[in-house]
Amino acid sequence: MMDYHVHTLLCNHAGGRMEKYIDHAVHRGLSEICFLDHLTLNEHGRHQSMTPMDVPLYYYAVRRLQSACKNRIKIKVGLEVDFSPELAQKARTIVERFDFDMIGGSVHFIKDRNIVSSRAGENQTSPPEKNVYDRYLELLDSLAQCPYIDIVCHLDMIKKFGAIPSNDFYEKLDPILDKIADSGKAVEINTSGLHHAAGQTYPGNRILKKCRQKNIPLCMGSDAHSPDQVGRNFDTALKQIRDAGYDSIVGFERKTPYEVPLDRLTGGVN
Repeated sequence: MMDYHVHTLLCNHAGGRMEKYIDHAVHRGLSEICFLDHLTLNEHGRHQSMTPMDVPLYYYAVRRLQSACKNRIKIKVGLEVDFSPELAQKARTIVERFDFDMIGGSVHFIKDRNIVSSRAGENQTSPPEKNVYDRYLELLDSLAQCPYIDIVCHLDMIKKFGAIPSNDFYEKLDPILDKIADSGKAVEINTSGLHHAAGQTYPGNRILKKCRQKNIPLCMGSDAHSPDQVGRNFDTALKQIRDAGYDSIVGFERKTPYEVPLDRLTGGVN
């Protein structure tokens, strides 16, 4: 198995040294692990992200571990960029200074509202308003066309607090998936949703099947914020991937994608 979404202490809301994440990945029999820590430039989310000044430290720390652990497991390094059109060019300037393996893109903020924060009471007391869903889709549409992003992370995380989107949401998402396919981006199946009120992976089966129809590559991510979460529920995700019709997932090295057949994947536990 390959876990392409692992955080570090630098994001200020994860625990455990990088070495511990690697140890857990090896223990679970994973073949690859990709550190994908937050880069959030929105001023309302910077306290839960590394700063631009931290990026060199982060990048070279992972590359050193990659060399030190090359006989144990493949280690990759990327960033989860918190996408906003206004800050996209600034983020691009930062990420292109380094030879990252891949860049993930996520939508966490709609204007100043963090729609995935459990600390924001409005996220848990009532479903999002229609205009929130529409703005979320608009941001996904822009993200789909962002040239330096390789993977769309937790595509439908707007359902995190249990409000599953309506059919209208899925209908409006369909042309965005076409843009993701046309751009050559991959979509992540993120297992953290199984531990949220949503009770589903991000994305769920309905979107996964659409991704397969459109030949969008998939990668797997746990969104681990502690070492014990590495590779969690990957057996469930693998079944969903197969049921959607996939026979491979995708990995990245220095921004170059490569396919890994499902029958070559081993390791991973709940």
